[in-house]
Amino acid sequence: MNILKLLADLAAVDPDSYERISGRRGVLASLGQTGRRAVAAAVPLAFGAVLQKAYGRQSATVLDTFTLALTLEYLESEFYKQALASSMTFPGNTRSVIQLIAKHEQEHVSFLQATLTASGAVIPAKPKFDFTGSKNGTAPALYPAVFQDFGTFLKVAQLLEDTGVRAYKGQVDVLITENDLLEAALRIHAVEARHAAHIRGMRRALKANVRYWISAKDEVITTPNVTDAVYAGENIDKQLLPDLVTFFPTPTTQILTGTKEQVAISLGEAFDEPMTAAAASSIASLFIYA
Repeated sequence: MNILKLLADLAAVDPDSYERISGRRGVLASLGQTGRRAVAAAVPLAFGAVLQKAYGRQSATVLDTFTLALTLEYLESEFYKQALASSMTFPGNTRSVIQLIAKHEQEHVSFLQATLTASGAVIPAKPKFDFTGSKNGTAPALYPAVFQDFGTFLKVAQLLEDTGVRAYKGQVDVLITENDLLEAALRIHAVEARHAAHIRGMRRALKANVRYWISAKDEVITTPNVTDAVYAGENIDKQLLPDLVTFFPTPTTQILTGTKEQVAISLGEAFDEPMTAAAASSIASLFIYA
């Protein structure tokens, strides 16, 4: 399988298709109205009791969601841009893969900017980024070799991509009543998930102990009380997991293997748990300076 073609076919952002997705100008217009009350009135946050129990009612608006998304896309786009402009060595064909991912991230930025512009909202300025985490030299660096050592670069890329995937999922409840905007956000979410899986695949090629998805068995690459928020809450099952061990008992079929507890862990790993906007913003702020 040609992974580059798969990424291009499944993840490429077509501006025309996004225009079709975002055709409901009434919703977009409401984003640009002054005052949080106007936006909240235009996009109510009513959803079912099950979702309320799982995620809780939030006071966020669609404008908040798209502003957060743009910040995260600014972050990822600039991350790959700086990496490609650095003198870091990219082994094998990894440079072309990163170039493709960078292209996707810039397309996400362009789409979100266009959406906010069409709504009449003010586009947030692009922050200043320091991916060493030193706040432009004013604090100890978290990743001093981020654009010098390819392995370190991939670790930071994994943290950023996994954050993006969980953050988009965490905003589903805000967009749940607006199908067009929800579909657009979930398309970007799917692209980010493929990016995350491929970054993890490149780390596996370097013999890192990591799966293609978030797993408790992955080697720990977070810093306590700093970046561990990226995976905080992933051990909590907010998804209804079926008891497939009962449906497919291993003595009679090879569909499932291992103990019931091992199978339950594997099923849980099939779902990324949502991340709050506050947590996503906190992680992004590690690489932003004034």
